[in-house]
Amino acid sequence: MNRKNRFGAVAVFAAVLALVLSACTTTDSSSGGDSGGAGLPADQLAQLQSLVDKASEVPTFVAPGPAFDISKAKGKRIFVIPTASQLPVCDQIGKDMVTLANKVGMSGTYFQNSGGPSGWIPGMQQAISQHYDAIVLICGIDPNLIKPQVQAATAAGIAVIDSGLGDTEDGAKSDPLVTAQTNIPNAESIRRSIDVAILEHKGNPFDVFEITSNEVPAGVVMDKALREELGKYCPDCKVKSVNIAVPDWATKVQSAVSSAILADPKIKAVVPIFDGEVPPASAAVKASGRGDVKLYGCYGGTPEYIAQMGGGIPMDSNVGPTHLWRAYATMDQTLRVLSGAGAVPADKDQDPSRLWTTKNYQEAAAVNGGFGTEFPSGYEKLWGLS
Repeated sequence: MNRKNRFGAVAVFAAVLALVLSACTTTDSSSGGDSGGAGLPADQLAQLQSLVDKASEVPTFVAPGPAFDISKAKGKRIFVIPTASQLPVCDQIGKDMVTLANKVGMSGTYFQNSGGPSGWIPGMQQAISQHYDAIVLICGIDPNLIKPQVQAATAAGIAVIDSGLGDTEDGAKSDPLVTAQTNIPNAESIRRSIDVAILEHKGNPFDVFEITSNEVPAGVVMDKALREELGKYCPDCKVKSVNIAVPDWATKVQSAVSSAILADPKIKAVVPIFDGEVPPASAAVKASGRGDVKLYGCYGGTPEYIAQMGGGIPMDSNVGPTHLWRAYATMDQTLRVLSGAGAVPADKDQDPSRLWTTKNYQEAAAVNGGFGTEFPSGYEKLWGLS
């Protein structure tokens, strides 16, 4: 090949390579990042905004069942085991349960643990050996992970109440291993929280990095709901995820988030399924210098994290209960069981979530975490205390 032909061949090759690279860049952009999609039509954006606005309001208390006599439960003892004591909301719910037990004439013991079956089993064994009347599992501990201990407890005549085990969309469905349970609106909650990200990007695609914790049943439910919501309103949004067990959040979340956002500049949303993952995830985002990356999802409603939405934590949505409402709902189910009144369906003794965004986060500093006073008085009226 002479010199002229060689130059011609190189020019042709360069032109083809440029076209290939251009095509790759266009395809990549259309499946992630703000500039690649046409966005949602105005009516769908308005629909999502309406759902977000409604979820941001103070929830209304609805009695889970009829009033009943709690006198037969007086003097009984409950043993409270949270998913992990290092999770602020779960820790506080457990401690609220002990306070409420004293208020209604019972007594309670809070069991400190770091999470996982290895943390829960000693508590179960202690409650059984000391003949408690009820064991209360907080924040949806999967009874199948401690099946022999749950069966031993029920065989010994100890009621096992699992707080926040299932989702309200499953109706009255409950796990046959436990005596009774309460369900919570996890799926609906995480949909509304990721809707905030969809609205902020005007329906244009963006990449998502999600931290799941599949040992917690609610985590599996929320992962599915999040993917369905994105599939419905942002089908070109890419979701990458990593599963990290609860005891490992403090040591593994930050490095996982750092690696993900370094590897993918199109990631705009980091979704810690549970807001106990917020501190390390936030640290990773801030250290990256990526001002275009925000935290969304974050089920938990931890007040100290919500308070920093407008400043220290790059978080644009958080959703969850107030710990006291969860405690009242769980105590209501526990009292119904221990007094002989009979448990209500799992989806009735629920506690609602409230969506927190940069628009309303300051309201979380109000009474009962921004959930008002209607629910405590409502439950206490059912129990004959007022």
